[in-house]
Order: sequence, then C-alpha cells, then structure tokens
Amino acid sequence: MSYQNKAKEEHRYYPKTPRLGVGVLVVNDNKLLLIKRGQEPAKGEWSIPGGLVEIGETLAQAAHREVMEECHIHISHLQRLDLFEYIEKDVRNNIKYHYIVVDYLAEFAGGKLAAASDIDAACWVALEDIGSMKCSQSIKKLVHQANKFLKSTACLKYENDPKIK
Repeated sequence: MSYQNKAKEEHRYYPKTPRLGVGVLVVNDNKLLLIKRGQEPAKGEWSIPGGLVEIGETLAQAAHREVMEECHIHISHLQRLDLFEYIEKDVRNNIKYHYIVVDYLAEFAGGKLAAASDIDAACWVALEDIGSMKCSQSIKKLVHQANKFLKSTACLKYENDPKIK
C-alpha cells in the first residue's frame, strides 16, 4: 500500500469530520447490482458500489468513478435517491466511522461486470432475492425506495453534469 493510500485509508477511522461518500444502486433488466464488501465497515455484507468523494470531484463524477473502479462497468441516467448517514462507535464510545452518503439510482450502460480487488464479489440480483441476502437494513430500505421509484416512472432522469463525459 502506497503512502497516499495508507494516509487515505487511515482518515476513514476516527475522523475529525464526517466523510462524504456516494452509493450507486445500478439497474440492469430488472436486476440490481450488489457487491460483497471486502473491507470494514460491514465487511462480508452485500451492499452497493460506492466510496468517498475526492477533492474537486462532483457527486455525480464520484458515482461514475466508484462504479467503474469497483465493478468495471459504465452507468447512465443517474438519479439522486436518498441521503444516508452512518455513524459507528467503538467500545469506548468514540466515533470510529462517520459517513454521509448520497445514494443514487442508475442504469447499466455497458462493460463486463468484474469485482475489483477491494470487494469480494459483484453480481446482478433479482429484486425478489435481495431480502434473503446478508445486507444492512439501510440497503434493503434503499432497494425498496428504488423499486417504488422505478414503478412510478418510465425512465430515469439524468442528473445533468456537464463535466461528465
């Protein structure tokens, strides 16, 4: 691990301020993309692609980058879905993690799905199968919100960001 990566990783634990991140629920032919987390927090649980926003990066750019880095696919029609806050304390009641995450819904736009080195697996899952998978209540809630949204609209509205090519 490089010095920069190690410093970046250390800022995830016991942060001085909340960390801003994105999560992306990707839809492909009535299936959703889930990843099996390879790192804490929630290592071993099924989740959605996402990560921290980098300096100078818009939320939409971070969403595109994280999906590409973690799953090697492209997305389109990005739509904000939810705002989620995750706070975890250690045994001494100190804040170990504090994330503010903007969750998005997006459509699969191409590429061959493959899990990156920091996740254990990536797969397309039918909506009806997600309830039986080991994932957090917040992910199950997000899937429910996405399902309601998808039923209420024929297509996703693209979040207009001229910096995304």
